[in-house]
Amino acid sequence: MTAIGERDEWTCGICGESIDRSHVAPHPQSPSIDHIFPVSLQGAHAPENAQITHLICNALKGEEPL
Repeated sequence: MTAIGERDEWTCGICGESIDRSHVAPHPQSPSIDHIFPVSLQGAHAPENAQITHLICNALKGEEPL
């Protein structure tokens, strides 16, 4: 998670807000890895298909591709 967070400058790929790394799950603002194109829809489980997000943003996105 750290490599993707650093690559994305700890900015949520969904809402665009900063991610506070001091929050831990299940805190809604904790960092989470999102598959941009969901694995369930044949998206790759690879760094280029991943982005850092807030846990709540990722949960609300569900399995919809961005």
